[in-house]
Amino acid sequence: MTIKKILLAAAFLSLGACQEADVQATEQINCNASTDVHPKSQAFQAIMDSYKKLGLPGISVLVQDSSGSFIGSAGFADIEEGVRFSPCHPSKAASITKLMVGVLTFQLQEEGLLDIDDPISDYIDADILDKLNNAEGVTIRECMNHTTGIFDLITSNNFYLAVINNPTKEWRQEELLEFAYNQGAVEFESPFTASYSNTNTTLVSMCIEKATGRDHGELLREKVIMPLGMNNTYYQGREKLPNNVAQGYFDLHNNGTMVNVSNMITGSGNGYGGIYSTVEDLNVFIRSLYVDKTILSQSSLNEMEDFHLARDNFYTGVGNIKKFTEKSDFGLGHTGRDLGYSADLFYFPTAKVSMAFFVNYGTNGSSNLKEVFEDFESDLVDEILR
Repeated sequence: MTIKKILLAAAFLSLGACQEADVQATEQINCNASTDVHPKSQAFQAIMDSYKKLGLPGISVLVQDSSGSFIGSAGFADIEEGVRFSPCHPSKAASITKLMVGVLTFQLQEEGLLDIDDPISDYIDADILDKLNNAEGVTIRECMNHTTGIFDLITSNNFYLAVINNPTKEWRQEELLEFAYNQGAVEFESPFTASYSNTNTTLVSMCIEKATGRDHGELLREKVIMPLGMNNTYYQGREKLPNNVAQGYFDLHNNGTMVNVSNMITGSGNGYGGIYSTVEDLNVFIRSLYVDKTILSQSSLNEMEDFHLARDNFYTGVGNIKKFTEKSDFGLGHTGRDLGYSADLFYFPTAKVSMAFFVNYGTNGSSNLKEVFEDFESDLVDEILR
């Protein structure tokens, strides 16, 4: 059963779901996002407007470079309510969560609470690891850079069927790992030396909690979100979302009809996804990491830059990724892809440019608009680096 067929079933079954929706109708925001007059403002806005016309429901973008900052948006945060997407609407950052959890892990290493070269068996019970192929001898570092070869739990059809049956369920790590139990290990084929797996970061979150005796979501807020003043950032599955987050959509039928899949919750809050944020908050985070270098030591940053090729022009580092290597400058940061949301957060070190964007459309499943989204991403990066 394909993800698209599963989602199509979900579109009908979730109509009768009795659980309280986590994402409520989106409130309009009077946005006070600050921006300078940027020389490329018209070009950036034209790209967003163009891809809105091509079908992407809503977009927000922030670019900061030596010329100042651009912040803009296009389309709708909530199609049903006619709420325009503004840069102040939090949207789902999906796997950008992995970058934040990676930073938290390095912070804990700097505090002496764990070592990323520790085997995960120091923190996770054998009765769990024995059911995960390739888990024997694996370290936290190998989970962070996706070189374990452990099966990706979210690629299991049974996982999506479970989400359909209980779309707003707040999953916990051990429950999610069951979808990876006794699944075949991933074999790397040259030239690839890594395989991206959400299971890996789930395991990292468990190691954090065992090492500290604390909920990793609480630590993420305490050590990353609050110190950086990211006041519009939330961790779904560990925290309640406000009523101003953007809805998420997917074109199930490839006919331009958007289905609202905001409340198909794919395991948020377990290390691999769940962060909702704004482009301004994400920009604060990425610049604190790579420009101001206030949240990690230089030695930790150096450790992050051990990259492995996971797919074409996509390298996994230790908690981060490197992308756009085919362009004039590569980006350091992370992508985010979910059923109804997509996002990018990158710093381009040679050009000295940071970029954050949200699109409230899902690109985990195949659809005609997935290619439209990829063209949007490419055109935006080309304009940023031009």
